[in-house]
Amino acid sequence: MPASNQAMRAVVTTLRVLETVAELQPAGVSAIARAMDLPKSSVHRCLVTLREAEWLTTSRTDRTQWVLTGRALSVGIHASVELGLREAALAAMQELRDETHETIHLSSYGSDQDLVVVDRLDSDEPVRTWVHLGARVPMHASCSGRAILAHLPDAEVERLLSGELERFSENTPADRHAVAEDLRTVRELGYATNDCAWRPGVGAVGAALLDPHGRPVGAIAVSVPIQRYDAARARVLGPLAADAARRISANLPRA
Repeated sequence: MPASNQAMRAVVTTLRVLETVAELQPAGVSAIARAMDLPKSSVHRCLVTLREAEWLTTSRTDRTQWVLTGRALSVGIHASVELGLREAALAAMQELRDETHETIHLSSYGSDQDLVVVDRLDSDEPVRTWVHLGARVPMHASCSGRAILAHLPDAEVERLLSGELERFSENTPADRHAVAEDLRTVRELGYATNDCAWRPGVGAVGAALLDPHGRPVGAIAVSVPIQRYDAARARVLGPLAADAARRISANLPRA
């Protein structure tokens, strides 16, 4: 077989592996190989290639299981439209942006997947914050992540926070106990706050989006340069984000 044909077949096989992981995730090598009727060695080579390209990664809870990354999900952002999240959120995001004059981020969350930014409305201020679409958001260090954690069962929270928690700044919650303490406050307020815990120079407030069954499927966040953010501003922005989240949640389609 000509080298060009072999290369093309390898590319096609790798893309098929990506599609199969998207359908089965989290999925192990054996399950993927069975679904594709391919040798496990071939599947493993494709998985390694896709991991190096940052399209796939292993699950946080089981390193033998493979899942999509934010990079892969960013290409499939239109799938979020089909699920109704971005459509349900757009009007409330626009109102929240116009009321606060700050950048609004919409993140999507699914079981065994990263929290991923799927939409953004930019501030009209000359100094503004910015996160690219498809960015993976840390659950413990972000207001969006902690807003979602506050609505999850304790066992799921423990699983998501297992292992070492990455520190992004001196304000990042350093351990599960610190996060658990904050989650109690989040449940009382109805929103989470973030004072440079993830990104230096950025404050934020965020609230969870709940499906009709009360399951968090994402979060909406107001992201603010630290020059315009303090505890008093957070107390103003937090209820606005929580109100927007309630309106978005009410618009989500019932499965």
